[in-house]
Amino acid sequence: MEGRAAGAARIEALFRAVNERIAHLRSGAGSALLICECDDPACTHRVDVPLEEYEDVRAEPRRFLVWPGHADTSIERVIEKRRGFDVVEKTEPDAVEIAEETDPR
Repeated sequence: MEGRAAGAARIEALFRAVNERIAHLRSGAGSALLICECDDPACTHRVDVPLEEYEDVRAEPRRFLVWPGHADTSIERVIEKRRGFDVVEKTEPDAVEIAEETDPR
C-alpha cells in the first residue's frame, strides 16, 4: 500500500497534468487561470498565472504552484512566494520520485 506522502504527491501530479493541458491550450494568450496544485483533492482555488511564470516553475519537475498557505510541509517546502501563489519544491523522497516520474515534460 502506498504511503501518505506518495498519495499526496500523486494528487499534486494530477493537478499539474491538468494545468499542463490548460497552459498548452492557452499558449500565446499571455496568462491562464490554473488550478492550485496542492494535495487537497477538494481544493477549488484558481490562480491567474502569466504563462511565462508557469514555465519558470515547470522548468524543475519537483516544483509546483499552490495557493498561499496550501503547502504540505511534510513533503515540500515553499521556495518562493509570488503574486497570487507560492512555489513549492518536493523534499520527501517518495514525493520527489513521484514528481519526477510523473513529469509530463
